[in-house]
Amino acid sequence: MAGNETIVRIQFDEVVGLAEEIFIACGVGREESHMLSESLARADARGIMSHGVVRVPSYVDQFENGRFSKETRLDAVRETLFSTVLDANNGLGSVASYKSVELTKKKARENGIAFTAVRNSNHYGAAGLWSSMIAEDKDLIGFTSTTSILIVAAPTGAGRAIGSNPISIAVPAEMHPNLCLDISMGNMAQGKIWEYKRLNKPFPDDFWLGPDGEVTTDPNKFALEEYVMIPFGMHKGFGLGVVLEMLTSGLSGGAFHRQYVGFTKEQLPLCHCFGAMRIDAFMDPADYRKNVDEYIDYLHGLPSRHGAAPIMFPGEIEAKVEADAKMNGVKIPSQVLADMRASAVKYGVDTSAYAKFLSAAI
Repeated sequence: MAGNETIVRIQFDEVVGLAEEIFIACGVGREESHMLSESLARADARGIMSHGVVRVPSYVDQFENGRFSKETRLDAVRETLFSTVLDANNGLGSVASYKSVELTKKKARENGIAFTAVRNSNHYGAAGLWSSMIAEDKDLIGFTSTTSILIVAAPTGAGRAIGSNPISIAVPAEMHPNLCLDISMGNMAQGKIWEYKRLNKPFPDDFWLGPDGEVTTDPNKFALEEYVMIPFGMHKGFGLGVVLEMLTSGLSGGAFHRQYVGFTKEQLPLCHCFGAMRIDAFMDPADYRKNVDEYIDYLHGLPSRHGAAPIMFPGEIEAKVEADAKMNGVKIPSQVLADMRASAVKYGVDTSAYAKFLSAAI
């Protein structure tokens, strides 16, 4: 039977602040700690808890183990007016992403379209954060994808074949929140396993394989890293994941998944890509956003099956959760707070400024 957990409401800046102090104590620079912490908190604020501050202890462990560099240095390997290839030198994926997004936006505004490919990076969090950042200014359409560790099986395979290789596309609207598609190639994000373990809740059928190649619904049967994703839509998710690797590893000159076999868990260089299109290169941006609004209205007007939820557009759930978080605070599970507190204590972080909400930690 699934367990219950206490959810604590915390202001966004406080979530960022605590995580930031922990990472600084681990030896990461303040600017880079802030970027990493903000990316995690933004995921929580949008309801994507699998990519939020639940990952703080994991980052702490990886800093301790030398899994990636605490300093993120980006070197331009190849560049044109509208394209860039960057080497992140085994730095933080979120830091590489923030800077890549700004570069991509700048070049798109100057040239109408831009594409940035990044190699030798690490986990960059929720893909929708980066495409949304591109579309926030309402004059650009944003795109991103990334490789990940080998975790997705082939449609009829028994073991790991490709990464979850998520893709996100964000499209600006005017009156409605922006459209934002954010999907990975597996039926469930790996980070969700923490949630299912915490709640002692069984997986849905046909979402995960165990290391034995057999389907399992038990989140506690194996260690987190032993589970293998079943691709969504089987050949559809698998095929899309293969093609996306050509836009990330392929265009950046980074490591392909076929090369990951020789790497240990501590050495998995990941690749990302970011794209931006200036809307006025195609049509008047105001007219475009009006069309997006009208299309959303059309989707909202579609009939749903008896007893089913109303039709929603991609990104609508996240937009509603984010609006609620701005008003009432970000939802953080008490166990996640307890884990963050343990990391803070371990590194001697002064948590007195966060005592009010940390007192709710179990």
